[in-house]
Amino acid sequence: MTAEQGRLVETSDESMNEHHTIEWSTIPTPTVLPEVAPCDWTEALNGPDTDTAQVIVLDCRRDESGAAPTDSHAMTQKVSSALQSWSGQRRFDSSPFLVLTRGAISVSPDEVVHPAGSAIWDLVKSAQTENPGRIILVDTDSPDNGLGEFSGLMAIRNMTVKAIASAEPQLAVRGNTLLAPRLAGVGHTRDGEAAESAEQSAASSRSADPTIVRMFRQAVADDRFSDGLEFLLAAAQLRPAFDHDMAAIPTGIGLSGGTPHNSGGDTLPHVVLICTPAFLGGYIQYILLAAHLGAHRRLSVIPLSGYEADEPLPASLDAAIESIAKSVLDTVGNDEFVLAGMSGGGNLAHAAASRLLEQGNTRIQGLIILDSYIAREANERQIETARYAVVDTEAMIPDLAGFTTARLTALACWLDLLLQLEYRPVDCKALVIKCTKPSPTHDLTAWPIESWSTAQTVQPVDAEHVALCSTEAHTTAQVVDQWLRQLSANDG
Repeated sequence: MTAEQGRLVETSDESMNEHHTIEWSTIPTPTVLPEVAPCDWTEALNGPDTDTAQVIVLDCRRDESGAAPTDSHAMTQKVSSALQSWSGQRRFDSSPFLVLTRGAISVSPDEVVHPAGSAIWDLVKSAQTENPGRIILVDTDSPDNGLGEFSGLMAIRNMTVKAIASAEPQLAVRGNTLLAPRLAGVGHTRDGEAAESAEQSAASSRSADPTIVRMFRQAVADDRFSDGLEFLLAAAQLRPAFDHDMAAIPTGIGLSGGTPHNSGGDTLPHVVLICTPAFLGGYIQYILLAAHLGAHRRLSVIPLSGYEADEPLPASLDAAIESIAKSVLDTVGNDEFVLAGMSGGGNLAHAAASRLLEQGNTRIQGLIILDSYIAREANERQIETARYAVVDTEAMIPDLAGFTTARLTALACWLDLLLQLEYRPVDCKALVIKCTKPSPTHDLTAWPIESWSTAQTVQPVDAEHVALCSTEAHTTAQVVDQWLRQLSANDG
């Protein structure tokens, strides 16, 4: 959608006593995006009375029944009450307030405006004049179901970071296009040139796609994912590597605000989740599981190194496991803890637990395996279908997990390390969660129960592999929390 396609809307400028027209103009998508974690307004309101500096989201795209809102009075009352409560509490002084609508404005002649949404925009625009720079209006055509579901969380997160980075008080998001209101004829040429420049920049960026990324994309398109991984592994061997635990694990990726742990929780044991390589690095894979486990429980995530250009890769399996183990100890301090991980993250958690127990660590209380497999055949089958997770992840959260040379070569390196792991049951209690539904890409539901621990509890969960930490995260969290409570009771 170009600026010329934007719909012209008449508006009144009272200070000049004349009419101008507003045009929704395409603006460049920000290239530098902040690390923000959108927080639902209800959760923020009922959360701890501390200044969290989160972006608070009030989603007004649906009413309580889940349908598009039709009662303008009820919706404006809801928004007005939320804005008054937000602006009147000092704990929200550092928290921008983002109001999300759908169909509240029209940016092209074929779009229909919903009166309830339009009334919300009129109300919030007035509030913006009283709180300059603190309230953001975003109208979207996204069909996601909001912060309660994984896809909705990702969609809203993407909209939030782009809105914050654009510094626009009002935005329309149509697909991947950002539009902002501009006075027609005022800076029109400049806006048109900016849009054209953005399109040329995007085209130039595509044509300058790094060779390694381009070749991997081609391998995926040609259904040669395994060959693509071999190519990436060869490229990974040319990157800087560490053979000890110094500077091995990134510290700028975490559950909230760039920190790799939930420092607000005080319930032990401390749960330490190890990331899975197939997710292209980062904490985001566990964000829903962490939310459902609750703010009371101390929880940390250990990302894998090498997914950013300035991070080294492990030179060997031993270096990788030793570095993860040291990072775990640095994170938990004097806490008693359990190690956990999903899929390949579970394999790495098991290896780290084994290493710590060999070193005589007495604070590790247990291990949680979320649908991981020991047998090489099962892991090879998982890796063969990892292409779908990789491609889908990039499409869902391109700013966080987009294809780059660093991320792809790190992916290949860590997947190769997984196949080098050797297993023997660890001497601690373990919870093994096994999915009972086949994945859309493979079926390992009939795979025999494997021995991860000398004292393990196996818990089937009626979900498929990826759903464990996404759409069924609430179920997974209940199983994990129940086991942790029992573990604490038995130890007590």
